Parts: sequence; structure tokens; C-alpha cells
Amino acid sequence: MSDQPTYRIAGTNVPGCKMLYCQVLPNGASTPTIGENKGNVIASVAWSATGVIIVTLNDAYLAADAFLTLRLATGADTQVQLKSFTAATTKLLTINILTAGSLADIAAAAGNIIGILIVARDSSAQ
Repeated sequence: MSDQPTYRIAGTNVPGCKMLYCQVLPNGASTPTIGENKGNVIASVAWSATGVIIVTLNDAYLAADAFLTLRLATGADTQVQLKSFTAATTKLLTINILTAGSLADIAAAAGNIIGILIVARDSSAQ
């Protein structure tokens, strides 16, 4: 499983539970870039199709979920959606970007950031 440092999350008694944060910087129909990546959470990021970004994590986790935020340089009816997350096997996180309900790319801009907060467990201890 993960070799990332584990920090106890206040209010939980779940062994091996950790929070990880990273950022992806959209780049239209081209390969996005990795923004904040303390601890090297992200191994790679790729543009897959219009409005679809694939994030590959460095480490596998027994169980995990991801919460996404979107910051835009200019206002738009745009949101991010977690399509799938296979943290224990392929370590892939698939993000859909929707503008007015349809898949759409986000252009590269200084203020365009997808924030990813991962809550993960890498221990089967109860």
C-alpha cells in the first residue's frame, strides 16, 4: 500500500486513515499539468477526451474517496464530477468537467485549478 506519511485525522479512530491534497491545472484539449503535489500524490495526469481528465496516483490505497473543487479565473456554469476512482487497483481517478451539463474542456489560465482532496485508508486494521 501507500508509503506516504500517515497523520491522525482528528475525530477518527480509523487506523491508517489519511488525507492527501493535490491540484490539477486544466489546459484545454492538451495535457493538464500537476499543481500542488506535496508528498508526490500524483504520478501523472492526462487529458483523455473532451471534458475528461485521468489522474494516476503514485500509491494504491485499500479504500479511498476523493472530493473535488473547481476554481475558475472567470465565472462560468462549470462543475467537476468524480466519474470513477480505483484507488486499490489501477490507482486511477477520472474527472468529468461539465459546462451547462455537457462535457467541456477548461482552458489554461492562472486561476483555473481543480483541487483534489483524498481521504484514504491503507490499513485493514479495525
